[in-house]
Amino acid sequence: MKQYRTRTISAFPPIALLLVSVGSLGFAFYAQYVQKLLPCVLCLYQRMPFYGVAGLSVVALLLLRFPAAARFVVYLCGITFAVGTAIAFYHVGVQELWWQGPAMCGGVESGASSVADLKAQLMAQPIIRCDKIDWKLFGITMPTVNLFFSAALTVFCLIAPSRWMKK
Repeated sequence: MKQYRTRTISAFPPIALLLVSVGSLGFAFYAQYVQKLLPCVLCLYQRMPFYGVAGLSVVALLLLRFPAAARFVVYLCGITFAVGTAIAFYHVGVQELWWQGPAMCGGVESGASSVADLKAQLMAQPIIRCDKIDWKLFGITMPTVNLFFSAALTVFCLIAPSRWMKK
């Protein structure tokens, strides 16, 4: 019984990270496809750490028989979320007009061979500006929520291996 309990407890961080990542991506897709909140390029970049952590958490689950390796992978998840925190901070800065966004924010990179092709591309693809705020809750934007969420997940990933994944 003790061996089963130890394995379950050591699996908690990777399972939690997998569920949080999949849930966050599910919410992003819900906002995009159901609520019709089209993402800008920075919004799409903010999803990347959640894709990465989803994959890394599966790897951590597969490595539970090797506790040191599983802990290392959870630490990698922390680094991934730290990168996500930085991307979210940059996006908040663009929205708050603290600095200018990247050139592709609000623009379209085109491979059009004629003016007619370019016009067709522009008409088919909505231009979503990175500094435009489409959603707020109590004055808090979605990138701001992601900033604090990613920072909290970074801290979780740095604490979890020593707390729940001990030998």
